[in-house]
Formats: sequence, C-alpha cells, structure tokens
Amino acid sequence: MKITNLQGPHHIGHTDQKNSQPISGAEFKNLLEAQLQSVSSMSAAAATSQASSASHVPAALRIESLSVAETTMNSLESFGSALNDLRLPAEDLEPFVEALEEETGSILELKEKLPAGDPLAVLLDRVATVSYVEAAKYRRGDYQ
Repeated sequence: MKITNLQGPHHIGHTDQKNSQPISGAEFKNLLEAQLQSVSSMSAAAATSQASSASHVPAALRIESLSVAETTMNSLESFGSALNDLRLPAEDLEPFVEALEEETGSILELKEKLPAGDPLAVLLDRVATVSYVEAAKYRRGDYQ
C-alpha cells in the first residue's frame, strides 16, 4: 500500500516558501545547537532557583529528613511483606503500624521546618501520606 501526502510536505514552525526545502546537515546542526542552548539556559535558571531555596535549609535538617523518609519507606515495605505472610495473625502487625505512626509524626515535624515550596517538603508530605493511610487502614480493620 502506497501512502501519499495529500497536503504536501509539512515543516513545523516554517511557513516561508524558502524553508519548504529540506534542511541540510549544517543547518540542522545549527538549529539543534540553538534549541539545546535554550533548554540548557532554562535548566540552569531552574537549578539556580532550587539551589537558592535549598541554601536556606541547614544540611543537617535535610539529611535527617531524608533519613526519616527512607526509614519510613523501609517500614512500609516491611509492613507490606508482613501483610503478604498469611500465616501472621493481624495482632502481629501492630508493631509495624506503631512504627509507621511514630515515623509519620516525625516526618510531619520535620516537614514543618522546611519552606513550603521545597521539593524535600513535597517528598516528606507524600511519604507521610502513604504511611498515615496504611496505618489508618489497619486501625479501621481493613487487614483483619
């Protein structure tokens, strides 16, 4: 089956008749370099704004926040593994749930010390949400 272009060749972003001809290798290279420069300049500006917001937060707070988030994710994974073990009675899940509740409280305390738009605060909020929901589901009786 032969496919033909009924509307003629299309070149995105080019409406001039002189640009309707194929682009040579050198012209493509120049176009690509210009696009890469604009993307890298936007990335650099974004990185600078993130670095300036990160510089207001002490490194110790960032490390502690990441450590607690990692511990909570490990606890969530352990809780999930315990849930998959059908030989465990529901009461044996209590230590996992208590750990999740304590870690959720710690995460929320650390999150309050971070600026609102900080990416680490967003991460902490997500981890705390998942941890809280899993503990609440256990307390509600979903896993019994």
